[in-house]
Amino acid sequence: MLDNQSDSNDDSAHSLITRAKYIPSELLPVRETPTGRAALVVSVLLHPLLLPTYLFLLLFWMSPSMMGVSNDDIRYRILLLLIVCTLLIPLLSTYMLYRLGSVKSLHMEDRQDRVFPFVSTTLFYMLTTYLFVKQLSALYLITLILGGTTFCLLVLTVISFFWKISVHSTSIAGIVGFLIGLYYHYAAVEYFYPLLLVIILAGILMSARLYLNAHTPAQVMAGAVIGLSIGLGTILMMG
Repeated sequence: MLDNQSDSNDDSAHSLITRAKYIPSELLPVRETPTGRAALVVSVLLHPLLLPTYLFLLLFWMSPSMMGVSNDDIRYRILLLLIVCTLLIPLLSTYMLYRLGSVKSLHMEDRQDRVFPFVSTTLFYMLTTYLFVKQLSALYLITLILGGTTFCLLVLTVISFFWKISVHSTSIAGIVGFLIGLYYHYAAVEYFYPLLLVIILAGILMSARLYLNAHTPAQVMAGAVIGLSIGLGTILMMG
């Protein structure tokens, strides 16, 4: 009887080891399916580092006077400055951290991989916001959006020390919040359709992150609430 019980325990242990061994390989094929590939494409095209650039491109294209840059030459220079400071420099710094071994994967699926890139990106945004406050304060709306984005990044960085929140969800919900605020504060009816499109894209992006098992529903929902609250609250501060 003891031998049979021992054999049974060995079989159970072997079964658990085998299942544990194959759990990662069961998750990986999700990304190899057509839906998984589409979800990856959506996640890349709507990457958090790209979303502020998309927002500024939209605002500069639709409402240059509202942004305080009616002159085409000045508009392009300001836009280039924003792209360099909020996209290229954070992107390069994250890649350098990856090459130095401080970040294991550029996908940053491990919460600990996020800390250094988030801290460096937040610092770059702080410096950029400070530059606009001190040197380009006349561009009030741009400075306000930069300030709101920087505060959002700071909140995410603090949370990332303890929990893996969805930055994709936070970023696109933040854009929804900004656009809702602009729509109502400026009575800018021309933003209705862009706002509707971004809301649809937000739903698609959040679904993609869930499909890829990148986050739990709670992490995605928490990101959406934080992003929407900060984005909308930033514009409402204009009074």
